[in-house]
Amino acid sequence: MKEKISVWWQGLSAKEQRILLIWGLTVAVLVLWFAILSPLRNRIEQLEIRVPELEARLNTMRAQPLDMQHAAGASTKDNLDLRSTLFRLLSDKKTSAELRALSNSRVEMRLPELPMKDALDLLDYLRQESTARVVVFNAKTESATGDLSRIVVELERAP
Repeated sequence: MKEKISVWWQGLSAKEQRILLIWGLTVAVLVLWFAILSPLRNRIEQLEIRVPELEARLNTMRAQPLDMQHAAGASTKDNLDLRSTLFRLLSDKKTSAELRALSNSRVEMRLPELPMKDALDLLDYLRQESTARVVVFNAKTESATGDLSRIVVELERAP
């Protein structure tokens, strides 16, 4: 196959070879632009808008003081470890998540793929109801549209 192409190429005049090279480079540049650079630029523009919004929301969550009346009125089963409390709250919302206890008062939680707004609303609900604070927050969107997000957080309840 390579030999046939080589023979065909050698059979072309110098002018035809230059024209084909120019067209080939033009097509390569267009493919590079429309398949890689343009979608990448669009995604960067989307993230430049979304990341500051998400950071502001996270900082608001971190800055909110614990609701001490709510914490004092918590039931005895909430006085167990944070992981059990989060399991109960997630089951109330009919949502599942991967929870890993780092200690009795600190939990790593991996939420399922959700739209970012829904995930943040759920996280805010869990934070308020469990009287825990967000210590670590990591969000990742895998689709080009950024509709669904994977969120990993560490929540900590003051001992």
